Amino acid sequence: VSPSIGYQQCSNRSLSDYEQFGSDGRKSNTGYNHSSSDGTGYNLRNDLLFRKKFRRRGRTFSINLQTTFNGSESKGHLETVNEFFARTGNGSRIDTLDQFIKNESNLSGYTARVVYTEPLLKRSLMEFSVGKSQNRNESVKTTYDYNDGSGKYDQLNDELSNDFENRYGYTNAGFRVRTQKKKYNYAIGISWQLAELEGKIISGAKDSIIAKSFTNLLPTARFQYNFTRYKNLSFNYRSFTNQPTASQLQPVPDVSNVLNIKEGNPDLKQEFTHSLQVNYMGVNPFRNKNLFAFFNLSRTDNKIVNSDTLYASGVKVTKPVNVDGVYNLSGEVNLGLPARFLKGTLRIGTNLGYDRGRQFINNMANTINTFSAGPTLSMDMSPAEKIDLSMSAGINYNKSTYSLQSAFNTKYFSQVYETEFNWQLPKGFYFSTDFTYTVNNQLNDGFNAKVPLWGAALSKQFLNFNRGELK
Repeated sequence: VSPSIGYQQCSNRSLSDYEQFGSDGRKSNTGYNHSSSDGTGYNLRNDLLFRKKFRRRGRTFSINLQTTFNGSESKGHLETVNEFFARTGNGSRIDTLDQFIKNESNLSGYTARVVYTEPLLKRSLMEFSVGKSQNRNESVKTTYDYNDGSGKYDQLNDELSNDFENRYGYTNAGFRVRTQKKKYNYAIGISWQLAELEGKIISGAKDSIIAKSFTNLLPTARFQYNFTRYKNLSFNYRSFTNQPTASQLQPVPDVSNVLNIKEGNPDLKQEFTHSLQVNYMGVNPFRNKNLFAFFNLSRTDNKIVNSDTLYASGVKVTKPVNVDGVYNLSGEVNLGLPARFLKGTLRIGTNLGYDRGRQFINNMANTINTFSAGPTLSMDMSPAEKIDLSMSAGINYNKSTYSLQSAFNTKYFSQVYETEFNWQLPKGFYFSTDFTYTVNNQLNDGFNAKVPLWGAALSKQFLNFNRGELK
């Protein structure tokens, strides 16, 4: 049984001033936004796990139950003044907001999973699993406008107030075959999943009821080949879904920010992702050498992205839509070599990342390509028995391109230098300190080009087997 509890208290203050101009250079709008909020929250979670291994080798039974309870509430003020200029002539109009906003939300849910395995032949076994999950989320937003007559926030704004109730759950059942050989092992399986989402939004005098259900077959596969005891290559394929949230589905627009209006799309489909991972691990424990490499490739169909509609006044309306052709590729290679003269290990690595996404601007597809790559060099040392020291340096090349917004294209280098020192003191005390220095090149004016960060900690371990720590 593994319980956990958390409590949060937060305070936010924000001030922004802005101007927008059209492509002809004429001012579309100008304004400012002042907002503040104070809130508290809690979360309770408990994990219960039961496992049993029978006398027959390979026959097992397990139950896992996870329960979650979260709650939060906040109160705040919003003051906004926007002046919109006519595209023809010299006229303008002014919109103002002066509001008190109260938010309350509660979430409760559980996830249960039962797994049974049965031996099949000498080196194989069958795995059967059944799962059930259910979550219920309640959210209440109440907005009051300032009343000049009473000098109080006592005018209820129906348009910006709503009650929202959301239930999401799924039921799944799966079957998998696992085989273990001397040189290789593999697993192939498939699971059936039924996901259901229900939502109810009460906004003013208008109620919106949302009900969606999704049925899928999700295949999985894994294969690992062992060249030696310390060298292996593995392939992992899995498929999974991501459901649209009720707020993304609700047709009631959110006009709390008159320059950035958000509205839902009740026709959204669920995302479906295929993911392939390739991992190589090679270790020579006798010479303190190692080589690790991994690559991950994923493709998402019906990816939920934003579709923005921009108006001449500078107002933007955002609506979620589905799109295909979203890819992600990432990889990393690390080589470790002994550095005996420094009583440590030298590590050389490189990383690679590529992401292809899509959005829409005024119903036109905007393809976004992001590429990053760069090497790293690090050293881990133990100059004394109870002292550890590490140093690292890395440089990264970053490039982003936008098919519709070439002005947003970026290309720059970033550098990161890090060092860490750990010292084991007497009587269970530990001292540690770390320093990170980041250098960004060719960024726009106003960005921090060089950022140093320093941290230090003193801790004391206690209880049996050092299970407790005060830091």
